[in-house]
Amino acid sequence: MGVVEVLVHATDEISAAGVEAMLAGRDSLRLVREDPERPPDVLVMVVDGAVGTSTFARLRRFRTGGSAPRVVLVAERFRSEDLLPAVECGVSALLTRHELREGTLSAAVTAVSRGAALMPYRLQGVLLDQISRLRSQVLAPAGLTLSGIETRERDVIQLIAEGYQTDEIADRLTYSEGTVKNVLYGLMARLRLNSRAHAVAYAMRAGVI
Repeated sequence: MGVVEVLVHATDEISAAGVEAMLAGRDSLRLVREDPERPPDVLVMVVDGAVGTSTFARLRRFRTGGSAPRVVLVAERFRSEDLLPAVECGVSALLTRHELREGTLSAAVTAVSRGAALMPYRLQGVLLDQISRLRSQVLAPAGLTLSGIETRERDVIQLIAEGYQTDEIADRLTYSEGTVKNVLYGLMARLRLNSRAHAVAYAMRAGVI
């Protein structure tokens, strides 16, 4: 993996300078300035006090456009009700200010850039419970999964992965062939998938099938 481009955003200049000093000099990291045309690989956001709605508003500003950075969020404290909004805003790591050390921060940035997620142990179970409730109380009644794939789309893709043709899928699911084609077309158009094989691969990566 190449050099990781890191943007530091803080509520005050002193915090920003301190965090940048912790990351400066690392060969694997490069500090960058905000550029709307080129998002960084990792955004380190430092919040004075607790996380709040203003924090999420700032994070969403960095998620406009086709790509968005992974986020390391540093704050005094985190409330359990802020976990899901944080994840929705691209937060991959949560660090409290008292954990903020040169080695800890650079390790978190590097891990996040490679796809890892870091969260205090006390919050991991809380987040899993919230996701479980979201799935059972909100998504499932609407026929959706956590991946954003509808239940009937998942059923169709599952049978495609098993080698069934359109007429066989229609027979097994008691749909018309037209319905099967419409379900598949809707999924592929929404997720910009270019073939049945691409749709199957996407569903497998998302853990749907």
